[in-house]
Amino acid sequence: MGVGRDAEYKQVLDGNLSPHASNNSPMTHNQLGLINGVVVPCSLNILGVVLFLWLPWALGQAGGGELLGMFVLGETQTVLTVLSLSAIVSNGTMKGGGSYFMISRSLGPELGGAMGFLFYISYAVSATFYAAGFGKEVQQTWFPDMTGAWNGMFLTLCSSIALLLVLVVALIGASLFTKINSFLFLIQFVAIFTALGSIFFGKPQNSDGWSSSKLRENWGRGYASHDDACDGGCDFRKVFAIVFPAVTGVMEGANLSGDLKNPGRDIGRGTLIAVLMAFMTYILLIIAFAGAFDRDELRTNQAIFQEACVNNYIVVVGILVSTSSSALGAIFGGSRVLQALARDELFPYTKFLGKGTAKGDEPWVAVLFTWGIAQACAFIGGLDKIAPIISTFFCLSYACCNLACFLVSISGTPNFRPRFKYFSWHTCVAGILLNIFIMFYLNVYYAAAAICLMLAIFAYLVYKAPTTTWGDVRQALMYHQVRKYLLRLDARKQHGKTWRPSVLLLINKLNGPLVEFCNHMKKGGLYVIGNVVLGNSFDRLTVTANRMQKALGEYIHVENLKAFPAVAVGRSARTAYQNLMLTSGLGAMTPNTVVIPFIEGLSTSKHEWDDSEHEKMRMGIGLGLKTRVVPEEEENEIKQQEAKIRRVHGSSPMSQSQIFHNLSVKIEKKDYTEGRFFQQSVKTTHSFVNLMVDARALSKNVIVVRHFDKLSTSHGAPIDESEEDLRVIDMWLLDQSSVATWESFKLQVLLMAELGHILLRNKAWGRKSVMRVVLPVRVARVKESYIDLGLSESKEGIDSEKSQEQTEPLECAQARKLLLERLAEARFNIQRIKIIAIPDIGEVNNEIGLRTSLPMDGKSLNRLVKEHSSSCLLALLPLPRLHGYVSSHQDATEYYQLLGEISDGLPPCAFFSESDHTIMSREI
Repeated sequence: MGVGRDAEYKQVLDGNLSPHASNNSPMTHNQLGLINGVVVPCSLNILGVVLFLWLPWALGQAGGGELLGMFVLGETQTVLTVLSLSAIVSNGTMKGGGSYFMISRSLGPELGGAMGFLFYISYAVSATFYAAGFGKEVQQTWFPDMTGAWNGMFLTLCSSIALLLVLVVALIGASLFTKINSFLFLIQFVAIFTALGSIFFGKPQNSDGWSSSKLRENWGRGYASHDDACDGGCDFRKVFAIVFPAVTGVMEGANLSGDLKNPGRDIGRGTLIAVLMAFMTYILLIIAFAGAFDRDELRTNQAIFQEACVNNYIVVVGILVSTSSSALGAIFGGSRVLQALARDELFPYTKFLGKGTAKGDEPWVAVLFTWGIAQACAFIGGLDKIAPIISTFFCLSYACCNLACFLVSISGTPNFRPRFKYFSWHTCVAGILLNIFIMFYLNVYYAAAAICLMLAIFAYLVYKAPTTTWGDVRQALMYHQVRKYLLRLDARKQHGKTWRPSVLLLINKLNGPLVEFCNHMKKGGLYVIGNVVLGNSFDRLTVTANRMQKALGEYIHVENLKAFPAVAVGRSARTAYQNLMLTSGLGAMTPNTVVIPFIEGLSTSKHEWDDSEHEKMRMGIGLGLKTRVVPEEEENEIKQQEAKIRRVHGSSPMSQSQIFHNLSVKIEKKDYTEGRFFQQSVKTTHSFVNLMVDARALSKNVIVVRHFDKLSTSHGAPIDESEEDLRVIDMWLLDQSSVATWESFKLQVLLMAELGHILLRNKAWGRKSVMRVVLPVRVARVKESYIDLGLSESKEGIDSEKSQEQTEPLECAQARKLLLERLAEARFNIQRIKIIAIPDIGEVNNEIGLRTSLPMDGKSLNRLVKEHSSSCLLALLPLPRLHGYVSSHQDATEYYQLLGEISDGLPPCAFFSESDHTIMSREI
């Protein structure tokens, strides 16, 4: 990376260069300061048209005491929100988007996007209201006699002219905006303080001058029994709703965050200064008007502010300035919120609205779009009825701002270190409650409508919003809660009543149905998809392991699996898989069942690698996911990364592992959808068989699966077939002694039956599958290979249907009775039972020195299973017994061949071996 690109990258990190800029045309940001970027815009918006038109009226209705109480309540709400706002913006780099950016980066794209959308609509519609106020003041001042249709057309014309002027200023950009705002700010304060001077030091029209007695007289309430502004009788709530917009507008500085030189420092300080200035101004105005005018004059004369001044036109200019500056702030701030929303691409077809100019990153497209909405609303007119909902939207955004600060505060994340210290979670909670209370107090119906609209947008974004890596507080809160309850989850207190399968799948092929099958089988338990990397050089192994971990994580996300990736390293396959089984999970949440795919064509060699693979190990090249020699371009990337790190850290020595940890490698889709990962690390029968031995030594249940590529599936679940047998899950009980007692049933059958039951409870499997238990019974008097004594389900439950050609032997009847008792004892609803009589040939040794509990040799058993389960959907069988460490390669090979003989040519099948842990309880 060249010096120029390094400098450009530093500018992006510092917030002085937009990441959306072209490589050839760097996009610079505006550099507004504390006064012109925060104090002036906030003050102009807070001290708006309500001050000139409605404050004297509200004083006449509520009196000085209650009106002051309204402002204290509103300003308390505002100050609490500003404290939270200041804490958030001082905790890192603040970009464009104002309150939307803060809420979305703190609470996530769903709530941030919903709130940002409502906030933007509030600004776009508010611009119309302010422009309409501009037109109304022009009409009342210079054309008071205009009535009828001409009056409406004139108001629309004046509003459109005001919006057009605002559009021109907004398109030119922040530099002209700040200059005009400073000029308007000066005019507005001249108008306000001229009126104050006229009241305190002169004798206004319709007044005898200011007096303390008049102040005391007007300090109490005096609500009129009828007033058009209140739609009837006035009271505290109705008057508060009308003057409430006078305490909003504190987000104006935050909305210009992308144009500020130091937003983290200036937004909080500037907003607090503006709020304090506005509050002091309101106090002075309340005292001035309450001590100078009669109550009836205050309630009935809307031109009283003009009449109080030495020259009426000074206040008229102030009103025009107030309305135009508020409209300008709405267009200017709203367009920046829209630009940020568009750049995050939360809503479809909005990307074009995120464009900005090369100089200043001015959102010219968003400005035109916002102006278009405001102008359309001006043509429609009649928006007075929905005006109160705008105040509700502001209350919602303020509540979300406090909520964001509260959640980040209590999450305990070390990264939350705001430079602004004058807040606590108590102030955040107070801000949330006060905003919600005021929102519902002003108008219950509008509050409910606003919340419903926000929830609707939130629900849409939950399903449609793109994946983001903003580091919002949800992850921190989930981490905190998961850790808290994981510590409470005590492995010593686990009971059979609460057992559920937690699966560790040693992956073979990720794009096969086995992955989805295990996802169905886990039933709310832990699901870990694991793989290993083999080699001698740990530094090199970490590169491959990290890539594999990312690839598995990406695959899990794309396939929407409820699983976790896990990768272990080792010098041999056995060591690596031992590490994987030991380290998978955390605390009491560890896999209790290991699923091992059967591998075809394993070597009978005593060594796990041939000479070429030993050479790869000596060179430190990992074996596992996409095992290969590191390509030349990747080696070059490693060298470039090493050189870059050394430039940053100087000549200080840096280990090879640090360089590898700083290397980011792109992951291609084919890295996790191709290849047979498991087979690349397990090369010999000895390694494969000892995987089962190791899992049993760790008290894990073991499931060996084969032919799952034949599973007739739709994402791992059975599809509709016309043949009924294709929907049967056969559970073979190969040892008839397994049903003799509950203890033997629990040790040999219960795991198979439990997992079969779980599959049938799955919606995809349960609608289309039935479970059938198949029990071969040794009968001494049988001459034929076997007798099929079918038992099927009747309407009342399981009932026997003896073969018409054979009389049921006593041994079969006894086995059937015991089987039904065990199934009833375990509360399993088995739809079908099949009893098969076979010759009693004694114990089967299979020449491996270990009793396997099988009723016949592997090939004969294979023929028996094929005869009865060739067309079943899935066959479940007990894993032949295997005790202790298999030290002999010959024993391992013979056991591997036995599994192969039993399962050759079968439908998808799974062999089960249960640990000594209790997985079910017969107690309540």
